[in-house]
Amino acid sequence: MTYFDTSALVAVILAPHPQHKRCLAVFEAARERMTCAHAFAETFSTLTAFYKVPNDVAAELILGLEESVAVTALTLDDYKTALNEARQRGVMGGGIYDSLHATHARRLSATRVVTLNPGNFRHVAPDLEIVVP
Repeated sequence: MTYFDTSALVAVILAPHPQHKRCLAVFEAARERMTCAHAFAETFSTLTAFYKVPNDVAAELILGLEESVAVTALTLDDYKTALNEARQRGVMGGGIYDSLHATHARRLSATRVVTLNPGNFRHVAPDLEIVVP
């Protein structure tokens, strides 16, 4: 099973993104795709703030993913696990979000994470295969 983090989802749905073609190819090749619902909020934030995509367009692009990727919510236990692992690994700041993605991926039995931020995931998910398109 393949877990897609926010950076990869942004590239999948944003055609002008420099890694769009590579991320889309990995996305289409993955047999079982998954992410967390929180990734949709992060993707919306990135599209509207950084890429200046109008909010109605961003929402439509993100919601269009729902049919091609399994989306499940983070649980309170996911947050507790991520926070405990962050403490053990010395994670600081926004690294907690990657830790949450890694925790969620593990709970769903994903074996690989697709990301454009490999350094972050090597730190919080050394047990998962990190795929950089």
